[in-house]
Amino acid sequence: MAGGTGPGAEWLGRELGGYVVLDVIGVGGMGIVLRGEHQLLGRSAAIKTARPDIVLDPGFERRFLLEARAVAALNHPAIVRLYDFAFEGDIPYMVMEMVEGRTLDELLDGPIEPRVAVEVLLPIAGALDYAHHHGVVHRDVKPSNILLADDGRTLIMDFGLACFQGFSLATDPSSVLGTPDYIAPEQLNGGRANARSDVYSLAAIVYEMVSGKKPFTGATWMEVASRRLTEPAPRLEGVPWEFAQALADGMDRNPPIRPEGPLALLGSLAYGLGLAVTLDDHQPALRPLAAVNAVH
Repeated sequence: MAGGTGPGAEWLGRELGGYVVLDVIGVGGMGIVLRGEHQLLGRSAAIKTARPDIVLDPGFERRFLLEARAVAALNHPAIVRLYDFAFEGDIPYMVMEMVEGRTLDELLDGPIEPRVAVEVLLPIAGALDYAHHHGVVHRDVKPSNILLADDGRTLIMDFGLACFQGFSLATDPSSVLGTPDYIAPEQLNGGRANARSDVYSLAAIVYEMVSGKKPFTGATWMEVASRRLTEPAPRLEGVPWEFAQALADGMDRNPPIRPEGPLALLGSLAYGLGLAVTLDDHQPALRPLAAVNAVH
């Protein structure tokens, strides 16, 4: 929205860290994302700042700073890069890589082939594995946080609810945070999230991509949460048995049943399709299982 009086309009035309704010890209539950352009470098950037009402929350500055530290600790081609972190008065902001594209939730429109779902999510699984190995658990993996960029990349965004080296960005580490349709059962129970919590969320996204519907539905959030806590994950029909079993394991209510990481999940799903996940130039890729076995 260029101009106007909606949330974020007060930033238009102002300068933040050398960037002139040109537009409001989006408004979320906690923050505002602005489009800026550096006056000297001519570089565009996404500037994430806080909604005025959220700034009044005494725990927000701490969460915002820890999100910046979490993203700054990560350097991966499928994770949006952080350029700078600063304050404008009492309001913190992050300057991040501007990536044009559409989010996965904008593109989902009915069932897609299992192989396509695995291919789309491979870069995300690689990025989450990388984050986990660096002590960061995302905690809010969902289609609206997955960006399919116009330049062909697929990226994971928004580490605002992440756990950084066992330290939660939330004011209360055991508080229930995350998106109801994809949150792991242990997060609903107030438990601490770990790598297998992100595995659950990724598996729930695969289920939705392949089936065209979310794993659990209900008239209210509480009904959805109750079903996730008490019912086994629904089983996909019309796909190879091994694929359906791997997906069911990924959404098991018991975290130890799930694969240990996102790439392990996609590896099991690929195996169920007669494929293998390999590393090409340190990035995950799909290959026919027979071809990989022949090499070895």
